Amino acid sequence: MADSTKFETSLQRFEKALKLVEASLARKRDENARLKTLEIEKATLESDRQRMDRELAQVRVKAQELVDTSKQAVGKIDSAMSRIRSVLHSNSGQ
Repeated sequence: MADSTKFETSLQRFEKALKLVEASLARKRDENARLKTLEIEKATLESDRQRMDRELAQVRVKAQELVDTSKQAVGKIDSAMSRIRSVLHSNSGQ
């Protein structure tokens, strides 16, 4: 009987150790799956950031073009107003 009790006890300890190993492996699988998900999310975020950088550069170029166009328009309006004032001033003297 003593040998069978020792055997049962050893078997129970072995089964307990096996369950611990299985639980550890399951946690490791879960961690690996989460890591893979995070890596995919990271790649997606990096791609989005690169796209937004390109779009921002395009917006900056367009904004500068608008500033330049606005300056040209102001110059033309000022020139036209000066000519109108000149015409009005020359006509008021006659």
